[in-house]
Amino acid sequence: MKNSAFWISATALICGVVALTSGAGDEGRMPDLDGAVAWLNSAPLSSKALRGKVVLVNFWTYSCINSLRELPYMKAWAARYNDAGWVVIGVDAPEFGCEKDPV
Repeated sequence: MKNSAFWISATALICGVVALTSGAGDEGRMPDLDGAVAWLNSAPLSSKALRGKVVLVNFWTYSCINSLRELPYMKAWAARYNDAGWVVIGVDAPEFGCEKDPV
């Protein structure tokens, strides 16, 4: 059981290396973000302003257990790598009517 964390990390590393070397290459330019309806906790961002940064776009909704489980990781990565140019953009993708009210 002690080694399970090691094997999970090793598997994730190998999968990441395979993904990088699989020839996926450059996916092209980041699309503009001008279709956003509203921005919360940030001034509106643009693909031009984000050029040269690593951008993680996380689609979530506040009542989804999967979104809730990943939230601590998103917060930790944002705090840890902010100075290195890491940007996390959370896109609220409401599933239910009660989730559509931003207040």
